[in-house]
Amino acid sequence: MNRYLTILGVAIIVFGIAGGSVELSASYNEYQTRVRVSGNVTIGPLTVMDEVKWQFARIIGGAIIGGGVIAGSLLMGLGSICGTLEQIRERLAGEEVEISDVSAEAAAKAGN
Repeated sequence: MNRYLTILGVAIIVFGIAGGSVELSASYNEYQTRVRVSGNVTIGPLTVMDEVKWQFARIIGGAIIGGGVIAGSLLMGLGSICGTLEQIRERLAGEEVEISDVSAEAAAKAGN
């Protein structure tokens, strides 16, 4: 189970960074196009809404990247915790078997 959580966490981090980067890149290209052609009279100058769109896209892109990194890191951490709990469970189960074997031997010796 811990491997699945770790792999899922890595995948979410990768896709989050890629998705946020694509969002930022596309928005930046659109913004730069508007800045370059803002001197053209037929298209019109750069407006406040163009700047707002770019700033909003920066926030969204950053949130996608940050959210992906945080969610992926949480899943990787849960995978690590799950692996540790599995190891503890296996060791405790092994000790119970050893204890029951010792008590069976002690009972056999007491019966003789």
